Amino acid sequence: MRKKHKILVVDDEQKVLSSLTRLFKRNNKLTLITTDSPMKALKIIEKTNVDLIITDQRMPQMTGVELLERILKKYPHIITIILTGYSDIDIVLEAINEIGVYKFILKPWENEDLYWTIVRALEMLEVIDENKKMHYELKKREAYMRKLENEYPGISRVKKGVNGSVIIDDMPGV
Repeated sequence: MRKKHKILVVDDEQKVLSSLTRLFKRNNKLTLITTDSPMKALKIIEKTNVDLIITDQRMPQMTGVELLERILKKYPHIITIILTGYSDIDIVLEAINEIGVYKFILKPWENEDLYWTIVRALEMLEVIDENKKMHYELKKREAYMRKLENEYPGISRVKKGVNGSVIIDDMPGV
């Protein structure tokens, strides 16, 4: 990972929040924000730029899927992961297909697997961001080339020989 990332963890079990805090403490590129309430999570999202959310599925007030549905309507770029102790295939399919959950992980998880899943997800986010920047830069350059071509017709056309060399026309009088 090239940049610092913020991760929001939402789980009504304090031991899960503590466990994840310990797991990600070793990486200085990650800032973990934890809360035990989906309602508090919604308030945090309004005030803080978050790159990734890890949420429990079964919590008081609302499920993890419901929380992510609300968040992703406003912030579709956030990567989402659901942790749960329950293996309900309908929830898994809904979460992946309808709201685009990146990963669904069963409790108890393997620390190394979860850690590297998060790192890879954030690296993917960085690649997507870099791709967007490059696409924007390409569009700017294309617009500049169109402008030059309008001002100086033919400037962007280059004649090449059969071996790929650039052919420069002899200028009369030179």
